[in-house]
Amino acid sequence: MSDNLNEKKVERDFFARNEEEQKDFLSQTWCNTCMEVDLGMKNPKEYESESRVWIEGQCVKCNEVTITEIVEED
Repeated sequence: MSDNLNEKKVERDFFARNEEEQKDFLSQTWCNTCMEVDLGMKNPKEYESESRVWIEGQCVKCNEVTITEIVEED
């Protein structure tokens, strides 16, 4: 993961995704602080780098940063 800290990230428009995708990404989460699944995410920002796409937001329960990596299918 340390390599990911040095990667150049570009912000994408999370809200350009269809509503169903947005809902799924905001509800299907994992919080490393709460150690719980599907607590939800608020204030999402989507990013991409050369090697990955991810959404960063705040856990609905504890407000800590939570990250969801996205696997984009062809």
